[in-house]
Amino acid sequence: MKDSSARLVALEHPLINIIAIILLTIGYIKAKKALDNGNAGKTVLLFYSISLVLLLSRIHWSLWLNM
Repeated sequence: MKDSSARLVALEHPLINIIAIILLTIGYIKAKKALDNGNAGKTVLLFYSISLVLLLSRIHWSLWLNM
């Protein structure tokens, strides 16, 4: 795919969103199984932060800024 906008919409956006959802689920499950509340909070923070960065990285910002 030579067109970057088409690649973003057709491939990268859905794939990264699925990966982010999987990371959110893994973080939630690991936090639920953690015995220590401190470790559970750190686990949630780590996995949710990575997911947020992934989601924000695939937003087509030029469309939002040109409105």
